[in-house]
Amino acid sequence: MQFKIAPKDLRWWTWLATLLLIASALAGWKAGYFLTISLSLVHALFFIEETKGVTDFETQIRIAYAALTLFGLIPGVRVVMFLALFAGTFMVTFFDRCLISRALKRMPWNQNRAPQ
Repeated sequence: MQFKIAPKDLRWWTWLATLLLIASALAGWKAGYFLTISLSLVHALFFIEETKGVTDFETQIRIAYAALTLFGLIPGVRVVMFLALFAGTFMVTFFDRCLISRALKRMPWNQNRAPQ
């Protein structure tokens, strides 16, 4: 696994912003939860609009991620879910590794896609 940053890539900045919002939420700033959810939903909607649908693999990742952030609305699981999202977002941001993409690759509708 190699450390990787991509400051010229807008997607990288979006993941970094999401990571910072999650960190702020976990540090006690309650608005951080809602801002993380909002950014993730906007990110997913942007990809849906850009790809004109929900079947594109990158779009599926953003939709799944946004759906997971919605658990932040449930106080009982908020911290645990955001700790998991923090770990995953850290891996995506700095090591280009994504557990959601690995899971989605195994879904039946993605079986004929080239590995990413």
